[in-house]
Amino acid sequence: MRQDELDKILREYSLSETNHKKNIFGDYAYMPYVYDDEHHKIYSFYFSNHLPHNTVTILKNERFAAVPTHIHDFIEINYMYSGSCEQSIDGKKSLLKKGQMTLIDTRTPHSLGYTEENDIMINILIGKDYLNNQFFSKLSQHNLITSFFINAINDKESHLNYMIFNTENNERLQTFLTELLLEYYRPSYNSKEMMNSLFVLIILEMINTLDTSINYESVNESHSIIFLTLQYIAKNYLHCTLESTAQHVHVNPCYLTTLLKKHLHASYKELIIQLKMEHAVQKLLNTDESIDNIACQSGYQNLTFFYKKFKEIYHCSPKEYRQRNRLSL
Repeated sequence: MRQDELDKILREYSLSETNHKKNIFGDYAYMPYVYDDEHHKIYSFYFSNHLPHNTVTILKNERFAAVPTHIHDFIEINYMYSGSCEQSIDGKKSLLKKGQMTLIDTRTPHSLGYTEENDIMINILIGKDYLNNQFFSKLSQHNLITSFFINAINDKESHLNYMIFNTENNERLQTFLTELLLEYYRPSYNSKEMMNSLFVLIILEMINTLDTSINYESVNESHSIIFLTLQYIAKNYLHCTLESTAQHVHVNPCYLTTLLKKHLHASYKELIIQLKMEHAVQKLLNTDESIDNIACQSGYQNLTFFYKKFKEIYHCSPKEYRQRNRLSL
């Protein structure tokens, strides 16, 4: 199926949209609801048990109607395929434009405004069961999006609520999203595997562009500090310290340590070690330099400590890692 065929499918009227055009709207009276502090009704969309465990679910938002304030028990990504849509998330109003995305946590109240003919929003629904070890193994460990997913499946953790991504100019991300939709509406023989792989590529590209695409207004203060910290140490991990990093993000070192432990489940030292090891791994796989030189370039003058830490993380020696993974390339 070509992209123009996909566009035609997305613009076709569903039965609900046809009814909306006739001023026949769905009845939310049967839906359970709660009241917020200001006595506003918040509907509960709880159907994650009906979502498939082994892939994501795609729905087109029904046009010509508004969606009242609601919460749900699954994670949702909204992608504005065409046009725009007014939204209110956790009490904050914004306009989602073509190519932009939102990532919304469970139990985060949100609503959508009335949408016109050209306002096509795609909803990607992710059940908590989908977020398993296999999924997390494909993501880099310490970033705001991975932390978002980890917190979303842990009821005891504080929640990031939502993030808005200004991804309208990211051509690669648009390509991945288009391919995901093509696969969904005209599935191939290996459709489930294709969709899962494309979804991981979408998340990885969102992680790649966090520093340029994140809308800071959608990130609360503590998570903004975490994001700025990750951004800073990713560029300075060979030389920075906890004190210099805390100074850069304008907080006390002890407070920064607390935030990292709470939201990333890692200490500052563990984050630095992980970055240094990732640097070493790239050198092992892509150069013929000696392992001792790679250790030094990765910030380790104590070679014994480097070999020990490497084996703790990768469960083999650097030499074994190089041989094993180069053979598999």
